Amino acid sequence: MGLKAPWIFLGFFTLVLFSTQDLMDLEIDYLWYRSVHHPELFWLYLFPRIVLAALSAGIFFLISLAGLFSVPPQSDLFLFQQGGTVRSIPYRTVRKVIAIFLFLVSIFIGDHFTAPEWSYRLLSALKPVTSGDTDPVFHHDVTFYLFRLPLLEDLLGLLVPSLLFAAILSVTLGKMNNSWTLNKNVLSLSPRYRARVFPLFGLIAIALAMRVQLSRYRLLFENGDLISGPGYTIMHATMPAMVLLEILLLLVALTFFLLVRRGSPYAPFSLSLFALVFAFFGLSVVPTLVERFVVLPDQFHYEKPYLRKNIFWTRKAYRLDRITIKHIPRLDGLAQSDIESNSATIRNIRLWDHRPLLTTVRQLQQIRTYYQFPLLAPDRYNLDGSIRQVLVAPRELSYGNLPSPNWINLHLAYTHGHGLIMTPVNRVTSEGLPVFWIKNIPPQTRKNMRLEHARIYYGDQSTPYAVVNTKVGEFDYPKGSRNIYNHYSGTGGVRLKNAGRRLLYSYAFGTLKISLSNAITPDSRILYHRNIFDIVHKLAPYLTLDPDPVPIITQKGRLLWMIDAYTTSSHFPYATSLPGPQALINPFSSFNSGHYPALVTWPRQFNYIRNPVKILLDPKNGFPTFYVTDPSDPVLETYRKLSPSLYHPLSDMPDDIRTHLRFPPAIFSIMARINELYHMTSPHTFFNKEDLWSLPRRNDQLMSPYYSIMKLPGEKSEEYVMMLPYTPAHRQNLSAWLVGRSDGTHLGEMVAYTFAKERLIYGPDQIEARIDQRGPISKQLTLWNQMGSHVVRGTLLIIPIANTLLYVEPLYLEATSPGALPELRRVILAVGDRVVMRKTLSQALEALFEESGEGGNSEESAPREAGTRHEPLGVTGWVRLHQLAQDAQDAFQKSDIARFGKDVQEILKVIQAHP
Repeated sequence: MGLKAPWIFLGFFTLVLFSTQDLMDLEIDYLWYRSVHHPELFWLYLFPRIVLAALSAGIFFLISLAGLFSVPPQSDLFLFQQGGTVRSIPYRTVRKVIAIFLFLVSIFIGDHFTAPEWSYRLLSALKPVTSGDTDPVFHHDVTFYLFRLPLLEDLLGLLVPSLLFAAILSVTLGKMNNSWTLNKNVLSLSPRYRARVFPLFGLIAIALAMRVQLSRYRLLFENGDLISGPGYTIMHATMPAMVLLEILLLLVALTFFLLVRRGSPYAPFSLSLFALVFAFFGLSVVPTLVERFVVLPDQFHYEKPYLRKNIFWTRKAYRLDRITIKHIPRLDGLAQSDIESNSATIRNIRLWDHRPLLTTVRQLQQIRTYYQFPLLAPDRYNLDGSIRQVLVAPRELSYGNLPSPNWINLHLAYTHGHGLIMTPVNRVTSEGLPVFWIKNIPPQTRKNMRLEHARIYYGDQSTPYAVVNTKVGEFDYPKGSRNIYNHYSGTGGVRLKNAGRRLLYSYAFGTLKISLSNAITPDSRILYHRNIFDIVHKLAPYLTLDPDPVPIITQKGRLLWMIDAYTTSSHFPYATSLPGPQALINPFSSFNSGHYPALVTWPRQFNYIRNPVKILLDPKNGFPTFYVTDPSDPVLETYRKLSPSLYHPLSDMPDDIRTHLRFPPAIFSIMARINELYHMTSPHTFFNKEDLWSLPRRNDQLMSPYYSIMKLPGEKSEEYVMMLPYTPAHRQNLSAWLVGRSDGTHLGEMVAYTFAKERLIYGPDQIEARIDQRGPISKQLTLWNQMGSHVVRGTLLIIPIANTLLYVEPLYLEATSPGALPELRRVILAVGDRVVMRKTLSQALEALFEESGEGGNSEESAPREAGTRHEPLGVTGWVRLHQLAQDAQDAFQKSDIARFGKDVQEILKVIQAHP
C-alpha cells in the first residue's frame, strides 16, 4: 500500500487538474456563446464531441487491449538480459504497465475528436437532407458523399491503424514469451494464442475490405490528367479489381475465423499473401497496361462518355450550368449619344485603384500612428436619386503602434477604432487627390449622409481582449492637444460581475491583473473573440468565409459589417477540384494579415461551392445575424436543420441593407477560373481544348475582377456588377467577359458575353501595348519617371457602353520619397484604334470624339497643348506662362518636386506650341 499510495494520489491529482482546466475552458466558451445570444450552439457542439471522443478513445483502447491480452501468460516471468545478468519481471506487471500506457494514448486520441468540427460532422452525417441528385456510378444521393462518406473515412482511418497496432503488439509480445515460434521455416502457434490472435487478424481483413470499398467511392473525386472522376481505365480495370480484392479480403477473414482452433495455420497467411500480390497487379500493373495499350491509342473514343459526365457534374458543382451565354456579333463605334444615354455608367467609372488610394488615405486620414486602414472595400449607395459607386475604408486601431503598449493601454484604454472614410470612385480634386464624402474623427459626412454609430470594437483585424466600462476612460479620438474619452454603451461581451468571474478570465488570459485591478467594476464587460471572422467561425465552423468583408452604413447611420459565407466540399462526384484559397485570384496580395482567419477556413481543396449565406455583424456589440440567400443548397439545409435558430430568411433583412448585397469576389474568382475550361460543353471541343480561355495577366499577375456600375447590353438600367474579361489561351485578344450581377432579383446571376471569333477585339495586353506605342504618351511617362517620381498605372477597366467597349486606365504620379501621396494625373481612354490621354475623364471623352472625326485628327493622342499647330502666343498665352512660372516657383520653395516638374513641362509645351 505504501508504494501504491503516491501513484494513486498523483493520478487523482492529475485527473482533477485536467478536469478543472477543461471545465473552466467550457465555462469561458459557454459565457461567450451566451453573450452572442446563441447558448444552444454551445450544447449542440458539446455533446457530440464528448460522444465522439469517448467512442474514438474506447475503440483504440479496447482494440489495443485485445491485442495485449491475446498473448497468454505462459510463464509468470518476463525475462530479459541486463549486463550479463538475467533479470525477470512478472508478465502481469508488464501487461499492467502497457495497459496504462495504452490508456494514456487513448486519451490523447480522444482529445483529437473534441474539436467543434467533429460535432457538426457527426450530426450532419446522421441526418443529411436529400438533394435529388444521384451519382452516375453507384447511384447514391450526393449528400451521402458530402456528409456520410467523410465521417466513415475518418472513423475507418482510426479503426484500421488501431487493429494493425494491436496486431503488431500481439505478435511482438507473443514472440517474446514464445507464444509463437518459427524454427526451420516451420510456424508453430500455441493453441491459446492462436484462438485469440486469429480473430484479430480476421477483423483486420474485414476492415481492409471496408477500406477498399470506401476507396472505390473516393475514385469519384480523384483528379486525373484529362478528367476528374473515373474514366475508362478505372471503370473497366481498377473498379473490377477492387471488387475482387474485397472478396479476397473477406475470404481471408473467413479463413482466419474458421481455422481458429484446428487446421493448417498456413492457409489464411497464404491467402493473405495472394491478396497482396493480386492488389499489386490488379490495382497497378493491369490498369497501367490498359491505359497505355487500349485507351491512349484511341483516347477520345474511350473517354468520351466520361468526359461528358465530368463536364456535366463540374458545371453543376460550381453552378456554371446557370451562367447565361449572350453573344455579341459585332462592336460599333462610340457616339456622343451613347455617352448621354449611359450617363450613370460614365459617372461611376472607377478612377481610383485600391493600392494608390489606400496609400493616399493612410497619409491623409490615418490621423495618428495607432490607427490603420486595413482594407478598402467597394460598395454603392443611392444618393441624390442616383446610384453612386464608392470605396470605403474602416479606421481601426493598430495595437502594434500604440505609444505606450502597457496592459492598461492595450486592454482598458485603447479599445476601439473609430469611423471610416468614403470616397466616390470617380471624383478627384484639382491636386489629383480623392474627394472624401466621409472623413476625419468624429466622422464628417456630406449633407445627405449620416454616421451616428461609428465605434468599431469588433473588426477584421486580430485584436486583444478589451475590458470596457472601467474606471479608466476609453480613448475615443484626438482633438487638438487633448484626447476625447468614451465609455462603452453596448451590451456585447461578458459582465465581470463578481470575483469568481474575474478569476476565471484571469486564468483564460494568463494574467492576475483582471482579478486585482481596481479599475474593473461589477459593471465592466470583457470583450474577446473580437475578429469578425473568428466570431462567425465559432458559431458556424462549417462555413467557408470570404476574406473581403464590406462595412456598410444603414439609413439610420448605423455601421455594420457584411460578410459572405460559402458551403464547400471536396466530395462532389465527377467534379474537378481546386486548391483551397490558392484558387482565389491573387489571394495573399490583396488582404491584410487580419484576414487570414478567413483564409484558414478554406479547405485544402474543394470541388463544390455555393454562396447561400450573408452575415451582418454589429461592430459595437459583436452580434452576428445570418441570412439565407440560397435555401436550395443541400449542404446549408442540412446544417440549418441542426441549428435553425441561427439562420433567418432573406426576407427578414431590412430593405436598405439589401441594396448592399453583392456578388462576392471569392466565388466569382473561383467560377471565373473553372469557367476557363468548363465553358466548353462539347466533349470533342473539351478534349482538344479548341476554345480554351485564359484570364488576362499584367505584371505576371492575374487580372483581378472588379466592381462597376454599368448598363449591361440589352438591359434598361444600370446595375452593380462584378466583371472580368477572358482572352483565348496563348493569345491577347478579347474572347469574352464574365459578369456577376448583384441588384434585386438578379442577385447571384452570371452572364458571359462572347465575341465573334473571326473579329479582332483588343484585349488588355493589346491595349496596354497601344498605349505604350503612342509617342506623346510614352514620352510623358518617361519624363515623369525621371523627375524624382514614378508613374503608377491603374487597373485597365473594360466598360461596355452601348454596343462597344470603352477601355479606361488611370495614371497616378507618386514621388519616390517616403510619405509620398499618389496623385491621379491622367486618364487614358481607348475605343477601337483610338487612344487619348487627358487630365480628367471628361476631357478625355471630349478628345475621344474629336479624334473620331468630329473635330480632330484621329491619329493625335497627346494633349492639345502638345500639338503641332503654331499660333501666336497672344495675351492669354502670356498670362498662362506667368501663372505657370509663379506656381513652379512656389513648388520649388516647398520642395514639391512632382508639381515643379509638371509646371516646367507645361511651360515647355506652351513654348513649343508658339515658337
